[in-house]
Amino acid sequence: MKSVIEKQFRSRLTAVVRAERLAGRITRRLDLGENECMDIAIAVTEAVNNAVLHGNHQRPDKLVTVRFELSASQVRIIVRDQGSGFDPDLVADPLTPENIIKPNGRGLLILESLMDSVQVKTTPRGTEVIMVKRR
Repeated sequence: MKSVIEKQFRSRLTAVVRAERLAGRITRRLDLGENECMDIAIAVTEAVNNAVLHGNHQRPDKLVTVRFELSASQVRIIVRDQGSGFDPDLVADPLTPENIIKPNGRGLLILESLMDSVQVKTTPRGTEVIMVKRR
């Protein structure tokens, strides 16, 4: 049986905290360990932050959608913005010497380290970050 929970937020930085709280409420109801719950909360926070700042450029007329698809085998989270998209292959490697001290550019690396899979899709409606944590 699959359950879906979806919430939309205006593109304000307050959306990051609200999405983190939502992730916490959802993961507490699941049979997940504390580490998995923290991984999901941090990943949602990072993805929503990127959607608000980089995707929608903090324009409150644009929305960030967070969708949780819960099944017996996994938690699938989709964070969608209404921006113009980006090519993840063009993101500089944050671990190279010239980028290691930069204060940003680590979002995808963080997501990939916390989740079992991460996929980025640019659609006509914006960018979707699809993250999966297996149960």
